[in-house]
Amino acid sequence: MNRNHQSGVFMMEMIAVVLFFILCASICIQTFAKADFMSRRAADLNQGVLIAQSIAEVWKAEGAAGLKERFSADGAGEVYIMGFDKNGAACKPEEGDFHARTIFPAKGQAEVTVSRNGNEVYSLFVYRQEIKE
Repeated sequence: MNRNHQSGVFMMEMIAVVLFFILCASICIQTFAKADFMSRRAADLNQGVLIAQSIAEVWKAEGAAGLKERFSADGAGEVYIMGFDKNGAACKPEEGDFHARTIFPAKGQAEVTVSRNGNEVYSLFVYRQEIKE
């Protein structure tokens, strides 16, 4: 008549083992989700850096006219807005995954800010050497 008691202990051990595996699985799922999130942020950062560097190089070489010509920048004067798709190719600002805003606070200076979904991804401050002839 002790058999019922032994099966009850075995059942409790099985429940404890199942709960332990559920706990381990939930920790693994959280770790993979966090790693995926960090990977996406790193990819966005890399793309933002490439976009900002491209804008800075074109501005340093060709000025604001180059931004309008190469990136179809909207704006005039001190602020230019540009759009880029997920691969970094220039497109209309309203169609882009990434948005770049270039501000010229002073002569020979520019601040390039790249954002995605309204969140700033990368910001770069650039100086341009004015050549006097």
